[in-house]
Formats: sequence, C-alpha cells, structure tokens
Amino acid sequence: MTQHPVHALRANLETARLKAVEALAAQENAISPDALRELAALQAALVAVREEIEAHRGTLGWGPPAELD
Repeated sequence: MTQHPVHALRANLETARLKAVEALAAQENAISPDALRELAALQAALVAVREEIEAHRGTLGWGPPAELD
C-alpha cells in the first residue's frame, strides 16, 4: 500500500525538522537567527499539516488517527 501524499509530506517535514535540530545541536558557536527561522518555519508547516490531517482525515480518506503517531 502506498503512502498518501499528505502523510509523505508530514514524514518529510518531520525528517527536515529533525535534521535542522541535529544541525543546531552540533554547532559549537551561537545559533544564527536564520537557522532559528528555518526551524520555526519547518515546525509551523508540520503543525499545519498535522492539523489539516486531523481535520480532514475522515472525509478525505487520509487514514485513522493511529497513523498520526
């Protein structure tokens, strides 16, 4: 069974967020404002996608809540 594109988007955003957090954690110097903005944008996008999945999962066939963690 192939993954619905909205779930693939969520997974990709989670992966990108994790990479951004790991990159920030690996830095020995001060965290740049640009890096924080990037992380904030990823988090905002991830929250928006999760909210849309929750709001429309039943009507659009995006799967049960168990698929959402």
